Order: sequence, then C-alpha cells, then structure tokens
Amino acid sequence: MTLLDWAIVAAFLLISVWLGLALRRIGSASLEAYFVSNRALGWWLAGTSMAATAFSSDTPLLVTGMVRRRGVWGVWEVWALGISTMLAVFVFARLWKRAGVTTEVELVERRYSGPAAAFLRGFKAVYWGLLYNAYIIGVWPVTGMSKVLQETTGFSRLEATLGCVALGTLYTSLSGLWGVILTDAFQFVWAMVGAVILAVAAVQAVGGLDALAAGLRDTGRLDVIPPVPVEGPWLDSPFGWLLGLLLIQWWAWKNTDGGGVIVQRLVSCKNERHAMGSVLWFNVAHYCVRSWPWVLTALASAMLLPDAVLTETVNGAAFVDHERAYPRLIMTVLPAGLRGVLVASFFAAFLSTISTQLNWGASYLLHDGYRRFVRPRASEQHYLRVAAALTWVLALGGTGVALTTHSIGASFTWILNLTAGIGPVYLLRWWWWRINPWSEIAAMGASLPVLLARPHVFAALGWPMAQLPGLLFMVGATALIWLPVTLLTAPVDRKTLSRFYAVVHPPGWWRPVADQAVTRDAWGGPMALWGVGTVALLATTVGPIQLLVGPRGVGAAVCALGAAGWLVVWRGWRRLGPPR
Repeated sequence: MTLLDWAIVAAFLLISVWLGLALRRIGSASLEAYFVSNRALGWWLAGTSMAATAFSSDTPLLVTGMVRRRGVWGVWEVWALGISTMLAVFVFARLWKRAGVTTEVELVERRYSGPAAAFLRGFKAVYWGLLYNAYIIGVWPVTGMSKVLQETTGFSRLEATLGCVALGTLYTSLSGLWGVILTDAFQFVWAMVGAVILAVAAVQAVGGLDALAAGLRDTGRLDVIPPVPVEGPWLDSPFGWLLGLLLIQWWAWKNTDGGGVIVQRLVSCKNERHAMGSVLWFNVAHYCVRSWPWVLTALASAMLLPDAVLTETVNGAAFVDHERAYPRLIMTVLPAGLRGVLVASFFAAFLSTISTQLNWGASYLLHDGYRRFVRPRASEQHYLRVAAALTWVLALGGTGVALTTHSIGASFTWILNLTAGIGPVYLLRWWWWRINPWSEIAAMGASLPVLLARPHVFAALGWPMAQLPGLLFMVGATALIWLPVTLLTAPVDRKTLSRFYAVVHPPGWWRPVADQAVTRDAWGGPMALWGVGTVALLATTVGPIQLLVGPRGVGAAVCALGAAGWLVVWRGWRRLGPPR
C-alpha cells in the first residue's frame, strides 16, 4: 500500500463518518427514526440498503472459497436461497408490512398470546439479537475485513479486527437506521465498482476470458451444475448436495419468511408496494448484479494463486485458506491507487453490513427486551442512549468471535444447518393457524442438540454425512419434537388469531378463523409470480456467467429464458393493484 492508496482509503472513511455524523440529528430524533426510518423509505433506497448489507466484506471471500474448492456450482449454496427471498417479494413483504411491527420479534405478541408469547419474545430478543447476531458479526463481516487488511496492509489480526469494528460501531451508534441506509447507497456503489475493477484486472492477468475458459475447461470449475453420478451412491455426490439446497435448504432456514434485516427494511417502507419493490430490487442486485464479478475473480485466482501459497498452519495442521485468494489478488494484479480503491471498497462493504447488524441487533435488545420487560415507560432519549450503548455491547461480542474464527465458509454452512429445523415453524406460523409459541420454543430449543447429535446418529447407522440426508435429518428430527408439542399444547386464543388474521390476511390453513373474517385475499396470482420470478432470477444469475466463460450458446439461451420470465413478472406486477 502506497501513500496514494492510503489517501484514497482515508478519503472514503472520512466521507462515511461525515455522513454518519451529518445524519445524527435526523436518526436520533425518535426510536421510529432510529430503528425504522420513520416508515418513510422508498423501494429503491430500502432495496439498495438490503443489497449493501448482504454485500459484506466476507461475501467475495466466501464465494471465492466456494469456487476454488468446488467450482462455479459451489455458489449454489448462496444462489439457492434466492427461492425464499423471491417468495418474500410476492408474499411475505405484504404480510410483514401489514403486521405493523417494529422488529421481527415483535410479531410474537401479535401472532400469539399469553405468558408463553411474552417469554418467547424476550428469549428471541436475546437469542437472535445478542447471541446469534454477535456470532454473525464476528464470523462474517469482521473476519472478512480482518483477512483483507492482513493481506493488504500488514496489520496483525488483532489490529485489523479492533480497528474496523471501532469504526463501524462509531457511526452506527450515532445516526441510527437513517444513517445506515443513506450511507449504504453510497457504499454499495463503491463496493460494486471495486468488485468490477478487480474482476477485470484478474481476467486480464490470465490473458482474457478465452484464456481463462481454456485454462479451466478440464478442471470442472466452470460447471454451473455438478455432474450427475452414473454409478454409485448419489446422496453424498455433488449433485445430491445441489438437490438438498434446491429442495430443502431454501425453506428450512431462519430467514425463510424474510427474516431479521430484510424485515427491518420492509417495515420501514412507505407502503406494501414499496416493500415488495424493495425486496425485488434486492434480489436482482444481490444475485444477478453481484455474482459475475466475484465468480470471475475466483476463477482467475485458481490459475494465478496455487493452493500452496495460501496454506497456513491452524492448531498444528496445514490449512489451505482459499478465502485469502481474493484480497491477495488485490496486491498481485492491481497497481498503486487501484489498490486503495479496492481496500476502500471492502471498507464500504464492511461498514454497510456491520452497521446494519448492530442497528438490527440493538432494535431487538431494546424494543423487545429492555423496553418490553425492564423499563417500559422511560423517555425516548433514555431509550436512544441505551440503544447506542447496546451497539457497543454487540460489537464487543462480535470482536471476540472474530478473533477465534478461521473459515467464513464453514461458519456459513454451520448456520444454515443449525437453523434448518427452525425454518419450517417460521414458515408455518403464517400458513397454519394451529402454530403456537410452544412450537417456536420447541424448534429453537431442539435445533442445537439435534445438530450435535447428527454425526453420531449417522455414524451409528452407517449413513453418509452429506447435504441432502443431513438436511432431511435436521428437519425431520426437529419436527418430531415441535409438532407433537404443537398438538399437545393449547392453541392460541381465538380472539388473538381473529385480530391477527383481520389485519394481516395471511394465506394457507386459517379456515376456523377466516370463516369469521369479512374478506379473504387471493394468493394464487402472487404464488404463480413467485414461481416465474424465481426462474427468471436464477436464469439471469447464471446466464451471464455462462456467456462469459461457459458455452456461450447455453448462456444466451438461459439469459433469454430469464428475460421472458421477467416480462411475465412485470405484467403480473402491474395487475397486483394498489397497496392495501
């Protein structure tokens, strides 16, 4: 890093901090401003903020590790989740907006009733807002940014971790969600520019797209779909792994109904139409726009950086840290000046994510924990001071986790598996009136023990420890606990269910309650648009990559399929009508 590089990084950081400070008065005017931006966001700003949050400092490293270890098809671990995020566009965006909540956790006492609902709300505030969120902050954005700084600046792990966390926490605690969202827009653009610059430079370093395709053609890394096994067991094959993602993973995870950060943006929108548009734009930006530069860079790194140069010793054993290939390319293929742009782009990705995670976690701890159970009648200024303090508590927890984490990819897979047993209950609470607070309590309580028991059960039965059977086990074993608990405990009282249905109008099995309602929404059209939109989304995600390095005829056909799908979605979107 030269003086010019450091000047560029410093300029970016000064602009980000200045934006945070400039928005301090707006963001700190009230809790509505601090946590949900006065519910005044337009679709493009909310959607860009979602995309910026998902565009973290760890995500390019995560994708690089997936591609280097498996090939392009390895990124389906991320892409497959687009099935559920598209469902959020046409179904859950409307439901969350109608619910009128400030946080996802607040839904508990809108959907359920009694002491069990109150306990569940407080438990989820701590579980998701503090424990889960501190873990996420540490293993993803902080670990990612730390690796980048270690590779590009020579900082130690401790110096890199403490420096980036302190910066991100500073302006988050000052400006609230308004500051987070407005700086997200600026940071997303900078981060995308940096990703494209590195992709172009990396491809040029290997001799261009044709040379890249020729050099990797016989390695299997260019395959978008893993090979189907002709002989032998297919459950533990790469294709079985893909089936597990496409058939189960997308609905069996924590955010199957939108979840956390996305919900915070949805409820901050002006109306249902803007809420739906925000998630639609997020999907396009998150999957279609961002994927190709990261995949190209990862493929080029496989030719430029052999495994040997990425090998390090962890706990006495050799470990190939494929995730370091991405930041190492910054120092390998870019000249002075552009290196500073790339490091600043990583700061952009990092700040957009950690600021959101801190604000979101603080909203749970304050709104659903402290305000609900500890100090329900304090002043707004008191709550704002507590919220600012809670962001530092979360940052401290994330720092501790980051200092003990080595693999972003392993943490990503672990989280997906841990929450696989919880997702079905979160989905069904909208679709089945019989779900009650004990359903969620049982699923959350069973998930970790089931995950820890899984390898022992598989070893005893001689089953392969593979994605598809592993997910089936998580979903099935957890359901064997929460489903009987649901049926053996009392249903939610009819008055609460009727009030919830009258406001939200959810789809699914609500006949005992819906028969008493005045109107019922038709969900056939939105569900059909979800199916077509999902095909369009995935086609326009993998199609451009095929056009660049795969069979170009196949890429053109896939892109055409995507374009046709988007045309159908657009026509259907216009018929959905005005917001409720």
